[in-house]
Amino acid sequence: MKINLNDKCGKKKTITREDGKIINEMIKGAWDNEDKIIIDLDNITIASVSFLDEAFGKLAFEYSKETLLKKLSFENVNEFDRALLNDIFISRFHQKALGENGFSQPKKKKSPKQPSAG
Repeated sequence: MKINLNDKCGKKKTITREDGKIINEMIKGAWDNEDKIIIDLDNITIASVSFLDEAFGKLAFEYSKETLLKKLSFENVNEFDRALLNDIFISRFHQKALGENGFSQPKKKKSPKQPSAG
């Protein structure tokens, strides 16, 4: 399956989280039925963290890095957007590793040993 962002969104609908959610839902809708999902940015400059994070970055919470690399492919991406996408994925995988809220989980303190009665 190929999703061409210019066809689906146009240049003016690749800015907000709401715009990104449309693409994210298209990807999720096709996920189980497609071996490969190709995202064609059609050489348009997006440069919107909100759009890219909502459309693609949030997938990192649901799928492993290996799965995303196998399933998703990006083409016709300008250098700036490619760097931005990489940063978003790295950030989301890091956030996932730390915990859903983005903070590391506090370690439980060991209780001091109680003297035995004996």
